Amino acid sequence: MDFSHIEERLSAYKPDPEFRDDAVGLQCCQLAFSALKNGDYGVGAILLDPDGAPLIFSQNAVFSDGFCSSGHAEMKLLDLYEASYRSKYEPDELKLVVSLEPCPMCLSRLILSGIGIIKYMVDDAVGGMVNRIDHMPPAWRNLASLQSFYRAHISSDLKLLAKDIAQARMPELRAKLMNERVGQHEFEVVFDNR
Repeated sequence: MDFSHIEERLSAYKPDPEFRDDAVGLQCCQLAFSALKNGDYGVGAILLDPDGAPLIFSQNAVFSDGFCSSGHAEMKLLDLYEASYRSKYEPDELKLVVSLEPCPMCLSRLILSGIGIIKYMVDDAVGGMVNRIDHMPPAWRNLASLQSFYRAHISSDLKLLAKDIAQARMPELRAKLMNERVGQHEFEVVFDNR
């Protein structure tokens, strides 16, 4: 599949200093695009230390190394944080920026992790959970109240780029995921893409 139009926009984009998350948002988009080119969902995430410097970079890898159900960018990032940095940095001191609104699995894990601030670049009307956090069980809502969830402060151009990366190949990737569950039976998967 040809993604040259996305790659050109990504290469040409210069962070806008008027938007505090634009530089890290561009890095998330670069990670997301790398995932997309590897045959994975176009999602990238970065964990920032208490001073705002990048600490851990991650990208989706659900399919590229053999199927991995936990290969979401946020899940991989949290695995690295907990294995290597948890003793150095308290989670509530850290910020996470992710290119796409976290799914139910990732949001649950982020809530349990205690990462202080979670910023996402693009809403995911179909699969995102942050905008539905009030539908979680009471114990989860109580834990989530100790954290802050925001839309990243990025330019509209960067937001559109993140959205285009996230949506590229989506029907193909969703069918691939469904086929992982039901075996090698080929069928057409229909999803509501409101």
